[in-house]
Amino acid sequence: MPHVTKQDKPVDAMDRHAPLLRIDDVADRLAVSRSMAHKLVGQGAIRSVRIGRAVRVRPADLDAFLADAAREG
Repeated sequence: MPHVTKQDKPVDAMDRHAPLLRIDDVADRLAVSRSMAHKLVGQGAIRSVRIGRAVRVRPADLDAFLADAAREG
């Protein structure tokens, strides 16, 4: 049975073990400020997970955001 996320979407086993990105990593990859990365995550434009007080982003979720932005832009 595949692992299921909070949003009830199956997660690929390889993706489940991918290292999670910190907000700093997201900002670097998007070439935006840290506050803009926080804003995108806070608005739900980039899916994230909370681990205690920490906010982390799966690489696949960042890739999905970039793919959506490329389609729109």
